[in-house]
Amino acid sequence: MDRYLIRAKVARGGMSVVYQGDDERLRRVVCVKVFCGLDPSRPGYRTVHEHFVQEAFALSALRHPNTIRIFDFGYLEDELSTPFFVVEYADGGTLKDFVRKHGPLSPQETLEILEPIAGALSEAHASGIIHRDIKPSNILFSRAGPALVVKLADFSIAKALEDAFPNRAEDTLNSSDKVGLYSLGWAAPEQLRGDTVSASSDVFAMALTAAFMLTCKMVYPGDDILQLFELRRLGDAYIRRTLAEQGLDEELQRVLAYAARADGAERLQTVEQFIEALRECVQGSWRNVTTRQERHVPAGARPQSTSVPVSPPSPAPEPAFEPDGSVATFAHSSAGTSPSVGRSDVPGLLAAASPASASSPSLQVLAAAPVLTVESLRSGDLVVGGRRVRPVEVGAELVLGAEAGVVASAARFRVTPRQLGAHIHIKGLNCFVVRDGGRPASGVDLERDAEVSLIAPSRETLDRVLVQLGTYDGHSSCFSLHGVVLALPSRLATWAVLLDLGPGREAILLYRTHGEHV
Repeated sequence: MDRYLIRAKVARGGMSVVYQGDDERLRRVVCVKVFCGLDPSRPGYRTVHEHFVQEAFALSALRHPNTIRIFDFGYLEDELSTPFFVVEYADGGTLKDFVRKHGPLSPQETLEILEPIAGALSEAHASGIIHRDIKPSNILFSRAGPALVVKLADFSIAKALEDAFPNRAEDTLNSSDKVGLYSLGWAAPEQLRGDTVSASSDVFAMALTAAFMLTCKMVYPGDDILQLFELRRLGDAYIRRTLAEQGLDEELQRVLAYAARADGAERLQTVEQFIEALRECVQGSWRNVTTRQERHVPAGARPQSTSVPVSPPSPAPEPAFEPDGSVATFAHSSAGTSPSVGRSDVPGLLAAASPASASSPSLQVLAAAPVLTVESLRSGDLVVGGRRVRPVEVGAELVLGAEAGVVASAARFRVTPRQLGAHIHIKGLNCFVVRDGGRPASGVDLERDAEVSLIAPSRETLDRVLVQLGTYDGHSSCFSLHGVVLALPSRLATWAVLLDLGPGREAILLYRTHGEHV
């Protein structure tokens, strides 16, 4: 069409090949989908060809912002049997790749992604279009500035329930032309049987997709066709058992199993009903969580050190707490400045430091001094000013908080080291993350010291954490705690961050090592 320039092959499916290209007229990156790979003499060719063309008409009829947009349609020159169409290029990857890269998503994250997809499906269903191929690889992400927008794609086997389009595709033309159009690991049972489909058929696939997002595992795994058909014959009992074995919350199990009933008449009938049930499940699981400190710290969790506590000079004020026990804003200095020690201040303090350590096998007790140097990370926890500091080694990432066994908190969150500049990424797994009183987000990247609030979907504050990235004096990473500088030599750790959870609770010294000198 003297307009589109092909750059690279992106993917190939059963009826088409997908390319990344350039729209030279409008100067934008596009996705070009070309019908190919089928012999015209094969049974079913006409049906598949009709479905490919129908996808273009389906996309042109849909306006939802979370449905992939179509830009153009045509045929290859001198090959009228080879249609192609041009859609927006989703440059953020697929949901399948996203989950496999980041691991299981939280229920809240799962809801946030599936809710707009349900909106796109709702419009399609209202237009008489059943998608029939909902699965993680057909849910895409498109970059919009710093954000990712979720997109529903691939209507290539969609079913038009009425004559919505001038070229409505049939699934069968005659007994010899029967075509099975489905993805065996995701399709509803009625699709596999060739029976009538409805909106609830997409609900079934949405439930399996949600289970994959929450567990990073497929309900029907593998690519052995015979084995998959055997698993599909097991019906509802297999799905219930699989969801239970994958460790999902019981209420989530109930919702997903209800949405994935083998009998279409017994399952949730609309995507709106499914999303509402999922939303109630996500919100209900944290309905009774409060911000009271005693809910965060199990009995006996506060350190009871028998060592002589450090008496630092000019101690900084303690973090403030509200009368009801909830955490208030940290107040490490009256001026509201960062509690970390400035680089120019460290050399003078180091010159005056002469730390000593006790011989306790479980605690390394540091003597009173402006700077306390960690001599070994194998000696157990540290005690600074009566506060326990627990060293925790971090691999590629670390999950902290509720049920993680590292931090006593109602919030569950994941930390991921960033090697450059001792940065860290904090992602809420059952909560939103709010940095320095800003807007709630699923996660934040920190490049400087910050107070991070962890907020439940019900808007309750589950916890607050003061994150110190520390300063580097050329030899050690240095952190301020109760007016004392805690120095972690670079020979012991290549990366370190201190998480201060407030008075009466342990601080967490996250670190990564060389792997041989600790």
